Amino acid sequence: MADDQDDDQEPASDGLSIFDVLDRLEALVNQSRRLPLTSSIVVGEEEILEALDQIRVSLPDEIREARMVLETRDSRLREAADQAEQTMLAAQERADRLTDDHEVTRRATAEADRLLTDARDRSRKMRRDTDDYVRDRMEELETELASALAQVRRGLETLDPGQEGEEKPKGKGRRR
Repeated sequence: MADDQDDDQEPASDGLSIFDVLDRLEALVNQSRRLPLTSSIVVGEEEILEALDQIRVSLPDEIREARMVLETRDSRLREAADQAEQTMLAAQERADRLTDDHEVTRRATAEADRLLTDARDRSRKMRRDTDDYVRDRMEELETELASALAQVRRGLETLDPGQEGEEKPKGKGRRR
């Protein structure tokens, strides 16, 4: 299961990735002693709570990575807009310098239009490329987070088989 993860996975506070902690949590469940004649198991509360705390600590790293991707996108968009504006200003300045003669004015207008079109095309392409990059990174992050959530849910389902009439132990930080 850990083989499917990227090498650049953000580590939790003690050097483990969120997926390492989830793997450990799953191993705890799989290695736990079964109660006879039931689907229930006995798991050490401290070990489970420690693993859940490590997951909580590592999730902000995943969120921080998503923010960095968005900031990179915003930065690239600002850069593209600045470059397009500078190109348009340069084209306008060049057109202004060439307005002395009617023929020169006509050529200058055509050149300015060409430069403006080129600047707009480059800006659109940079925006598309940036959006594609951000979309890819966000989809990767969504897949990783969905996988982590599915592992946590499987672990919780294994720990909480839904037996009626029994009072469920309350772990620290557990929300429903």
